[in-house]
Amino acid sequence: MGIRKTCYLALAAVIFLLCGFIAVSPQHYRAEILPPTVSVSVQSTPPRTVLLGGMPVGLSVKSDGLIVLGVTEIETCVGRVRPQIALEAGDIITHLDGKPVLYIDDITDALRLYGADGAQAELTFLRGGKQRKLTAYPVIEQYTGNYKLGLDVKEFAEGIGTVTYIKPCGEFASLGHPINSMEGSLLIPSRGGNAYNCRIIGCNKGARGSPGDLRGVFVNPGTPAGSVLRNAVFGVYGKFNALPPRETVEIAPRSAVRPGKAQLVTTVKDKPEHFDIEIIKASAQASPSEKGMVIRVTDKRLLNATGGIVQGMSGSPILQNGKLVGAVTHVFTSDPTKGYAVYIDFMYS
Repeated sequence: MGIRKTCYLALAAVIFLLCGFIAVSPQHYRAEILPPTVSVSVQSTPPRTVLLGGMPVGLSVKSDGLIVLGVTEIETCVGRVRPQIALEAGDIITHLDGKPVLYIDDITDALRLYGADGAQAELTFLRGGKQRKLTAYPVIEQYTGNYKLGLDVKEFAEGIGTVTYIKPCGEFASLGHPINSMEGSLLIPSRGGNAYNCRIIGCNKGARGSPGDLRGVFVNPGTPAGSVLRNAVFGVYGKFNALPPRETVEIAPRSAVRPGKAQLVTTVKDKPEHFDIEIIKASAQASPSEKGMVIRVTDKRLLNATGGIVQGMSGSPILQNGKLVGAVTHVFTSDPTKGYAVYIDFMYS
């Protein structure tokens, strides 16, 4: 599910008692030496507890490279020209002529050094998780006299998601899945970023074949509420500058999750609310995956407000028997009342 612009299994111990015996002979008595008694001390692991999320968060993740939006035309002395460059929206440029590219100015400054006798640029980029290279031919812009590639790029991926949990130290987890490139196949490599307080201002309801979305705005965009630490497989992780006033919940292992009634905690107005859902399927996953559970929204309040699960709810925590068991990750486009969820076991870090 996209958006627009980060500890412990319960210990089970089985104690086997070693039992000696004394064998008695009809002719005489012989004492057998018994093995010494072994004293075993078992310490139970304390339950993992976190602050419950459910509130929206604005995320601005700095890409480890430049995210390509497209290629534009350039005004030259012979008219408007679109440079011949085989880049696609969602590609991430990492190097120009062998030098790292992190900011837009890195490309601008490098192109200024090209001579008047013609130039070609060697670009290294990521597409679909694979590194590729190409040769591009910049053109001279009429009004500046500088070489240009006509690249429409951005340094940050920004958007709105939902916080799943917060540790007492302020570290938080959100989304339940990574921020991917525009075509959705590449986890955007991150060099940090900022987290912002966010306010939900509306919702486009979901319908069959048309997923809805929450509409929100960053609050005080000039003052981040925290930092982004990493963009990972099971979410965007960061650290808040101050702890919000939220309730403490215990984390349950995935082995404790059962099909049946549960609650989804998310924000569709001005504060997090608990909504009734049903866990339809709880897969016994041996390896981590974003789609461990299938859930269905049953709460009429949420169905009336959003039509079910919508974009922007990614990361909304799921409670069963009062414990945190997972987070929403995807919506079924064919039925927005249903979606996938990840086990908190895999997301907790």
